[in-house]
Amino acid sequence: MEVTRIIHPIGQGAFYTERICSKDQIYNVVYDCGSGTNKNAPKRLIQEITSVFTSNDVVDILFVSHFDNDHINGIRELKKRVKEIRNIVVPLVEKNDHWFYCVENQNFIAFYDSLEEIASHVYRVKPNIDARREFNDSVIDLTEGKSKIIESGTRLLWATIDWCYIPFNYDQKVRLEKLKVELAGQGVPVDIFTQDWSKIWDYQDKIKKAYKKVIPDGANKTSLIVYSGGLANNEYIMRQYQYCMRSRFCCAFCRHPSLEHEGCLYFGDNDVNQGLLLADLKNALNQVIDRIGTIQIPHHGALKNYNVGIFDINKNQKSFFVSFGIHNTYGHPSMRVIDDIVRSGSCLFEVTENRDSGYIQLIY
Repeated sequence: MEVTRIIHPIGQGAFYTERICSKDQIYNVVYDCGSGTNKNAPKRLIQEITSVFTSNDVVDILFVSHFDNDHINGIRELKKRVKEIRNIVVPLVEKNDHWFYCVENQNFIAFYDSLEEIASHVYRVKPNIDARREFNDSVIDLTEGKSKIIESGTRLLWATIDWCYIPFNYDQKVRLEKLKVELAGQGVPVDIFTQDWSKIWDYQDKIKKAYKKVIPDGANKTSLIVYSGGLANNEYIMRQYQYCMRSRFCCAFCRHPSLEHEGCLYFGDNDVNQGLLLADLKNALNQVIDRIGTIQIPHHGALKNYNVGIFDINKNQKSFFVSFGIHNTYGHPSMRVIDDIVRSGSCLFEVTENRDSGYIQLIY
C-alpha cells in the first residue's frame, strides 16, 4: 500500500489531499477545499484541483473542517472536476444553532442544506460532550454507503486496508450559551434567530458586538479535527519534501526514510487553548496517538489559536506544516509560533501560494 499526502500551495485557505493505492484499489481523500479572496487565490486553487484530479476520479471522502469561505468555496469546482464525491464529513450543526454560523457566513444555510447534492452520503459528526472522553471503538466501513450522524472518535475506514480517518468535533455548547446570554444583554430578542434574515439584520451591530465580546474567533473554534493514518501494528516508511527540494527545508529526517509515525493530525482553524481540548484529544485518540508524526498548525499559524502543549501530543511528532497567504493582512503565521517550532527541533513546512512551497509525503 502507498499513500501520497499533499499540502497544496493555494495561499490563505486550505486544500489537502491524500491518495491511497492498495493493490487494484485507489481512494482519494480531501480535507477542506477553499481559498482566500485576493484576485489570484481562486485561480491557484483551481490549478491545484486540476493538477491532481481528472474527470474519471472519485473523491471517496471530503472532510469539511468548518464553514468559513476560505475552507469551502472551492467545493463546487471540485465537484465539477471529478466523477463523484461519495462521502462528505462535516461538523453537526443543530437546527437551532444555525444562526451562530449565519452571522459569520450568510451562505451557511444554503451550503449546509446542499450537502446531499454535493456527496452521495453525508456524515455529520456530533460534538464531543462525553465527560469520559474515552476512545470511541465505533467503526464505519465506508463501503456501506449510509448517511448518518456519528459520534466524535468514530473510525472511518475501508475494511480491506490498514488506514483510517478519525474525526473529532470539540464541544461548542458552552460558548453558544454564553453568546445567547450576551445577546440578551445587548437587547436582542430571544426569538430573533427564528425570524427572517431581513429582521435579524436590524440587530446586526448588536449581534456583532456580542460575538466580539464572547467569541472573538467565532465558529473557527469548532473546526473538525481529523486523524489520518494506520490503525494496526504495521510499520510504514515515509519520505517528505517540498516541491522545490531546497535544502533549507530539510533535516536528516526529511532526507532519509523514517519508520512509522505516518499519522497526521489536521486541526483546521481550531483554537487549541479552549478548555481541555488537547488533553481530551489525547484520550480520544489514545490507541493511535503514538503513530502521529505530522501536525497542521491551526488557523494559519495565528498566535491566539496556538498552545505550546501541541508539542506534548506525543514524543514522535517531527513535522509541522502551516498554510498561509504571503500577502495576508492578519499577520499569519506568528513569528513566535515559528520560533517555538524551530526551537523544538522539528521540521516546519511553510506552504503559501507559491508553487514551489507545496509539501508532499510519500508513505509506503
